[in-house]
Amino acid sequence: MKQAYINMRNFWLDVKNLENRKGVIEIGPDQISVAGIEMAMLDGTEVKHLFLATNSLGDSSLYFENNSKSGLGGVIGGHGHEALQEAAARMLAHASKLTAQMTAVPAGGELPPPSAPDRVRLFAVSKEKLFYTELPEVDLRNPENDFYPFFAYSQQTLGLFRQQQTDASAGTAHS
Repeated sequence: MKQAYINMRNFWLDVKNLENRKGVIEIGPDQISVAGIEMAMLDGTEVKHLFLATNSLGDSSLYFENNSKSGLGGVIGGHGHEALQEAAARMLAHASKLTAQMTAVPAGGELPPPSAPDRVRLFAVSKEKLFYTELPEVDLRNPENDFYPFFAYSQQTLGLFRQQQTDASAGTAHS
């Protein structure tokens, strides 16, 4: 992973970044305030990562490794985009219900990256613990899978980020 990507990933995984912000809500039995997914993709022969996270304040970010000088691309969004905020909030709510089915490590612990391009890492963060699991993407697309709603809302959130960028580009092109 490229350093700029690691830095943004670590920012979202450290719930201490929310300590002095008003309005933080802790959701579910494990008091989750951040949730998201990480995926690995092949770009030729190189593995690159995509990281999507949201918090209970309605903030969301999407980061991905690319071929730019910094090696990082990203979109910060949610505010003023009601559909994106709604999908991200639903992703967070579903994540908070699944922590008992995830591996738990102390807050600040390591979140392993996805082990292969066909695998997805799902995570949830509280003040006390970091929860995660990894499943094949094909399994996550099965509506019978317990993690399906979590994954489905993450994919909806990704689509809405793309739409937000398309809308922003169209607005810039017309001004």
